[in-house]
Amino acid sequence: MPELAEPTPDFGRYKLIRRVSLGGSAEIYKAKAFGERGFEKVVALKRILPHAEENPEFVRMFVDEAQLVAQLDHPLIAKLYELGHARGSTYIAMEYIYGRDLQELQRTLRDAGRTAPLALVAAVGAQAAEALAYAHAFVDTRGIPLRIVHRDVSPQNLMVTDAGAVKLIDFGIARFVGRDAVTETGVVKGKHAYMSPEQVRGQPLDGRSDLFSLGVILYELVTGRRLFKAESVIETLEQVTAGDVPPLGLDCPPELRRWIMRCLSKRPEDRPRDGRVLAQGLRDALGGLDAAAPAAVVQREYTALFGERDVTEDEVTLDEYYQALRAAELGEDLQLSRREASDITIVPDTADLAAYVEELRRHLREAPAVAAPEAASGAPSPPTRTP
Repeated sequence: MPELAEPTPDFGRYKLIRRVSLGGSAEIYKAKAFGERGFEKVVALKRILPHAEENPEFVRMFVDEAQLVAQLDHPLIAKLYELGHARGSTYIAMEYIYGRDLQELQRTLRDAGRTAPLALVAAVGAQAAEALAYAHAFVDTRGIPLRIVHRDVSPQNLMVTDAGAVKLIDFGIARFVGRDAVTETGVVKGKHAYMSPEQVRGQPLDGRSDLFSLGVILYELVTGRRLFKAESVIETLEQVTAGDVPPLGLDCPPELRRWIMRCLSKRPEDRPRDGRVLAQGLRDALGGLDAAAPAAVVQREYTALFGERDVTEDEVTLDEYYQALRAAELGEDLQLSRREASDITIVPDTADLAAYVEELRRHLREAPAVAAPEAASGAPSPPTRTP
């Protein structure tokens, strides 16, 4: 049998654990960084895909995002640790967030036929507004206000952690001082259903555009339905620019209702002045609903929806995948102590790693024990799991 080429999960000084997401131009892995004297740190590693690496404009935007986010230091904005290049790919290493994005929370509520508890809406909004307030007012080390506008505030870009924090992520299309403001004619950047009217029209933006986007998210949490959604992208954008927002029902407390509807004002000048004003208003609205702090409210409701996280659920590694794959290829020689390795189905797509290894574990649990033969002289040693 020819020698099996065992793929390596190493990427520079990082070891890839599992792929978290795959987009059109980049992919994100849960990874682990290693350093001196046994230092280890779990990170999210985002790397550009090969075809996008050949696009100088995309690489420039990727680097711009890294240089911006590296300057930001706020507990409700995901931290960036490193920009680098390895194995032909530009990458950034970021804070790994144990939690789920707000889109998944919305989907779980919808599948259960529920809308979000109103205290949760206020608590999520207060934290998101606080993160935006910091970004909008950020001044760099030279004393220059960067006038950051995120431009992509959406449920996918708000992460809810197990501890109840709401973290803003993905500044990939953010506008800020120093970034080339030239945009292709006719190109609208952002998620259409969460854009502000002025963003759709290509007009100058400030932080109040992001507050409109946050207002859309909060409105949808309260009602359990999409605010701007039509048969086509063009029709959706027309709905946004028309600015016709059905009023929230009387079951939504007046204070919370007032702040959400102000965010959704068609004219920027009719919205909250900035994120700090909105955050305080939502905290006040929360106070009338729940005495707990925003993070405590989010954690309580999050745990009620998803339960306590199994701390071992993300610990399936690419090492384990490759070892199982190798055992399958060399099954006649190795033989596992619990069952015949040659029965293992080979699944080379690491995107399905977790499901594959769980299936493997299930077979191992259910199969009758098989006595492991003594290794013959010169036979390959059984694979061992890397801690």
